[in-house]
Amino acid sequence: MRRSVLPTLVVFAAAALLVIAIVLVVVRPPSDRERSSGGDESVAGVAVTSSGRVQSITDGTIRSWRGLPYAAPPTGPLRWQPPQPPAPWEGTRQAVGFGRTCTQPEPYRFGADELTQRAGSGEDCLYLNVDRPDDTSEGLPVVVYLHGGGFVQGSGNAVSSRADNLVTRGIVLVTVNYRLGRLGFFAHPSLPGGIANFGLLDQVAALSWVRDNIAAFGGDADNVTLAGASAGAMSVNALMVSPAAEGLFDKAISQSAPTDARALPLKAARHRGGSAFPDLTADELRELPAEALLSSTFSTFVGDAPVLDEVLPRSASVAFQRGEEAAVPYLTGTMRDEFSDARFRARGIAPGAVRNKLGGIRHARLVKRYGDDYAGEVLDDVVFDLPAVAKSLTHARRAPAFRYLFAASTSSGHGSDADYVFDTVTDGRDGELSDAVADYLVAFARTGRPEVAGLPTWPDAKDGAYLALGPKGPTPFPVDGRLGRLRFLRLATS
Repeated sequence: MRRSVLPTLVVFAAAALLVIAIVLVVVRPPSDRERSSGGDESVAGVAVTSSGRVQSITDGTIRSWRGLPYAAPPTGPLRWQPPQPPAPWEGTRQAVGFGRTCTQPEPYRFGADELTQRAGSGEDCLYLNVDRPDDTSEGLPVVVYLHGGGFVQGSGNAVSSRADNLVTRGIVLVTVNYRLGRLGFFAHPSLPGGIANFGLLDQVAALSWVRDNIAAFGGDADNVTLAGASAGAMSVNALMVSPAAEGLFDKAISQSAPTDARALPLKAARHRGGSAFPDLTADELRELPAEALLSSTFSTFVGDAPVLDEVLPRSASVAFQRGEEAAVPYLTGTMRDEFSDARFRARGIAPGAVRNKLGGIRHARLVKRYGDDYAGEVLDDVVFDLPAVAKSLTHARRAPAFRYLFAASTSSGHGSDADYVFDTVTDGRDGELSDAVADYLVAFARTGRPEVAGLPTWPDAKDGAYLALGPKGPTPFPVDGRLGRLRFLRLATS
């Protein structure tokens, strides 16, 4: 629910022979910052970044800088290259409109013969947005949020558009556009080097931008939480084990991350790219129109993203098991009903066929272990729940770890927690749950522990404890009754 923030109005009089009332915020490093807030969206604040000055908009509650370039356009010779620094500019850039979303199909249909590029999407898309309360506070915790969409769709712009009620709790929110599909995750025999995860490198570049610039927006560069949902959550887990992201964030939140156990090795990704575009040179590949690179079969479920390369030498699944992930506070969880059979089929998976063979020689024992829950729950366990439980248990040996299981009264499917994370639900018990979820998240971003006065204590994930987020409100469970079947599932599928 929206929480009102009383903006502070400061009027600077600048006069020679005239007296002009100016409502202007000049945001400098915290030592000498002056800020003003006004209710009219034409009145803007200015922040000084490493590339130049940027002008914001405000609605009197939230101050926003939109479409900030954190890297150069990855076009022409920079297609399938690591992100390069953005070009500086003179004067003040009007950061009042969202940047272009990264190339993606509209609509996306798995297996479609033809895909159309979404209007307004394109390769010149490496932009981020900054939202903060429109007040004079400084040293605010920073949340860098990575959008979902299966690495083929989505944008940080959409996240920013719904985040007001989270931001007013006292955070600086950074939302990021990163390269998607074959433009973000691709290898080919003609492309030199050992990198396929260009989209992950975009996220690293955005985190580096935050480290270097966020103080100018009132954020604490030493208190950065990396968060994301679905493919964004997979990205969070990947960056926790990527050498390229080391030291760039202090806490991590991973919401409903699918497993990356099938991530392709670079050699296999290169072979797949060569099969899709045979006999093309690097120059010819870079001359292809972006729409020709759209794929209706690109899928995390077959390992297309992320890829095992120099950016991600080992999958997050393996690295967490070995204790090689960043030793930062970690909050993760899943939905009670992540994917229906229809959603699996829409991504090229035949759920019945998979269930009928799952476990191999241990299949019958696996079915017996689940009983009546087998058909409805085993695939969610394979793709979502087992990876989340395993990561939380192993991470708890290295750093604070917290896990949740989410089930609202109206929906508990994949992605339906977003309304609660961003506190846009207002009715009844679900509205109270929405408040609680957002409060827990912001508390975690501030301190590394989701502790909120007046709310139940969130137990540490060691030994399998978790917090249920449901219609009855947050409820701690010291033991997860599913651990036995999850352990057998891991044995049966290993």
